[in-house]
Amino acid sequence: MWKRSVSIVLCLLISGCVSYYTTCKDGWVPFSGSCYLFRAQGMSFTEAEHFCRQHENSHLVHVDDALENSFLKDRMRAYKDAFWWVGLTDDDIEGVWKWYDTDEMPTFTDFMPGDGGDHNKEDCATFGPGPADYSWVDASCSGPISVLCEARGHECEETIVG
Repeated sequence: MWKRSVSIVLCLLISGCVSYYTTCKDGWVPFSGSCYLFRAQGMSFTEAEHFCRQHENSHLVHVDDALENSFLKDRMRAYKDAFWWVGLTDDDIEGVWKWYDTDEMPTFTDFMPGDGGDHNKEDCATFGPGPADYSWVDASCSGPISVLCEARGHECEETIVG
C-alpha cells in the first residue's frame, strides 16, 4: 500500500497540476464558466433580453445555484439600491416560473418570502435591493430595471509543473 501511495505522489509531481479559469471580454465579469455584464440602465424585461442578445449573444442571467447567486449579490451591492432583471418569467402560468429564453423551469430560486407566487401583474423576476438584500422579487415586466446579462465564458487551461 505504501509503494502505491508513493507512486501516486511521484506521478503528481512529474505530471504537474492543471487549473482552469474563465476569460471574458472587457467589461464582462468572469465567474465559474460564465461572463456577466452589469448594465445599470433601466429597461423593460423584453428590451433587456434583446439588449443581452445584441451583446455576445447572451441572455438575461440564469442563476443555477446558491454559490452563483451569492457571487451576483456581492457584485450588485456595489451599485447601491438598483433592481436587476433575472431571466425568469411566469407570464404563461401564474406562479410557474420558467427561463425566458429556454422555457425550462429553474432548479434553484431565491424568492423572498411572499414573492414568486400569485401576483397577477408581476410576471418577471428581479434581484431586489434594500430589505430584500438582493433576494428575488416579482415585478412588472414593463418597469425600468437594470440589465444583467450572462454569456458562456472561454475556459482556459493552465498547467503548473511542480
